[in-house]
Amino acid sequence: MRLALNLVLCALLTMTSTLFTACDSDDDYDTDQYSGGISLNVFGPSPIVRGGTLRFLGSNLDRITQVVIPGVDPITDITTVAAGAHSEIRVTVPVDGPEEGYVQLIADTGETLTTASVLTYVETIVLDSFSPATVMPGDVLTIEGDYLNLIEEVIFTDEVIVRADDFLSHDRYTITVAVPREAQTGVITLADGDSADEEEIANLIASDDELIVGTPTVASLTTDSRLKPGATLTLTGTRLDLVDYVAFEGISIASADLAADGEDGFTLSEDHTTITLLQPAEAAQGDIILVLASGVEVTAIAAADFPVVTPSSLSISTGRLKAGRQLVVEGDDLDLVTGVTFASDVDGGSFSLEGESLLTIDAIPSAAVDGDLTLGMANGMSASVAYTLVKPTVTGYSAAKAGEEVTLYGTDLDLVSGVSFGGGSTAEPGSVEVSGTDDAGADLTSLTVTIPTDSESGPVVLTLANGTTVEAPELTIESAAFCAVVTLPEDITAGEVITLTVVNGEVLTGVEIGGEAVTYILSGETLYIAIPGTADGGTTLRLISSNGEVSYAIDVYNPNSAGTVIWTGSYVISGWNGWGDLSWGGYDWSQLAVGNTLIITYELDDTQTYWQMRVAKGSGWSALAGTEDPYNLEAGSTSLQLVLTEAMLGELVDEGGLILTGTNFTVTQVAYK
Repeated sequence: MRLALNLVLCALLTMTSTLFTACDSDDDYDTDQYSGGISLNVFGPSPIVRGGTLRFLGSNLDRITQVVIPGVDPITDITTVAAGAHSEIRVTVPVDGPEEGYVQLIADTGETLTTASVLTYVETIVLDSFSPATVMPGDVLTIEGDYLNLIEEVIFTDEVIVRADDFLSHDRYTITVAVPREAQTGVITLADGDSADEEEIANLIASDDELIVGTPTVASLTTDSRLKPGATLTLTGTRLDLVDYVAFEGISIASADLAADGEDGFTLSEDHTTITLLQPAEAAQGDIILVLASGVEVTAIAAADFPVVTPSSLSISTGRLKAGRQLVVEGDDLDLVTGVTFASDVDGGSFSLEGESLLTIDAIPSAAVDGDLTLGMANGMSASVAYTLVKPTVTGYSAAKAGEEVTLYGTDLDLVSGVSFGGGSTAEPGSVEVSGTDDAGADLTSLTVTIPTDSESGPVVLTLANGTTVEAPELTIESAAFCAVVTLPEDITAGEVITLTVVNGEVLTGVEIGGEAVTYILSGETLYIAIPGTADGGTTLRLISSNGEVSYAIDVYNPNSAGTVIWTGSYVISGWNGWGDLSWGGYDWSQLAVGNTLIITYELDDTQTYWQMRVAKGSGWSALAGTEDPYNLEAGSTSLQLVLTEAMLGELVDEGGLILTGTNFTVTQVAYK
């Protein structure tokens, strides 16, 4: 029979010149058999049957290009089972010609490795035939040949093994086995030992032909109603006992025996001809696949024959679709809807269902734009219906003077988030009043807004929260009669002098900040104002003229009043590395409120000529909503102030806190007030 392989370290092969020989028991040796370059540790089986598989285990044997067995041509058809430090290669010993002797392995480097022992042979185990050629799992397979009494395993494709103890019959000339449930089409292999044993390597004899293993068939799919989630589906066919899973597009359903606790598996009839299950909500239209115990997948039903029900006959019954108002959709099978989305991927928010035919969205989002409303299902499929939103209109104006309030009259002006006047100046809308509705149901509204002092006569443009703009009729604007500021500076620091460009400076009689008179100098159209050293945060700048006055809200940064300090230290930011002490649990951002000013204090690297900062959220390091990306910091500056909007604070709370990145500055403090 087989000779035991030399696996102990003292029998490891060592290379002397190009010949491997056994090591002396007194020699020092490395306890890792698989170390070094290209080396052979063990080969076998020896003796081997002619036509059998010869295996070599060692290091980097994937680099072997030829195996030379005495009596036959060099073998180049080499199967690499494993590569690298723990490698294995295999070759098939020719049936005719091989002689006993040492085996040589030739590497791609030209190096030759020679076995330390002679390869010998035994009488060949013969696999003549098997029958039948086509079987189903559970059928009896008969294998005929010679010396089959030496066989300990019958191996089906994909390492499905039947061991000798489970053979139905077994003698020198015949083996009969029951085809395993896991078997699949492919060659069968006989092993004269344990095929997994690396110490005594078994002979492996493969069949020339493939054994064809049949699969279940499905003749029909029926349902108790329509192909809608919750319907009872019945698959009718043959040998359905071989099915472990029924796979839909989007979800797989296990057999009752394999289903997890709390999950409903499919049921199989006693005669194995029908599978019954409930149509899952997650199942989309697509092929229905049977997954067998062997891992083989069989298409049972084509996608065209599984037309899953989706919402249909859709219409919007709401008369006027306006942001903030309800939207009602009518149609069929609306109970399938799990989510609603407006055009441009705007989340539709909360909604309710009444039966199968009515869906009500609680409030149209202010960010929604015209387009299609998409109704999504649990299976990823969807249906859509087009919609058009209400737009505001302007029917008239009150008298308009630059720097003063003007009232716009019209419909649905409560949708307006910004108003632009002639000359490109833009103002935020003020108060809105709704006085009733017109004959068409539109809200009669009036909108008050302060006209920027540099505005000119011309068309008025209304900007909505969703970014849409609407052009209103032209407005005649009278130039400001009192002294007014053309443009306010973005950064104002306590104790410094700010420079403003003004109109009608000749009527200016006084300047106040926070209700207190301050020193100023007027030179033509340029006004210099000394900001009090005590000013801090939000306050009011008031210009008093002989014929009127105007006030502006300004935000003053006071370096001597840091507010509430969140963090202090010194962290160099250069090359877009990141500072994240206040991210991912480093600080509870829910303590802040919308309207708080976030103050980031820094020192610029004076050896550089430019400085950049991104104020980011922890999630993905992307810029906070409404911030510049990046901020280009000015030479000599020491801080960046941000008034927190609802969007900014929401991201700080929900998306990982604060990350600072950029280049050429050192962050020293983070505070708020």
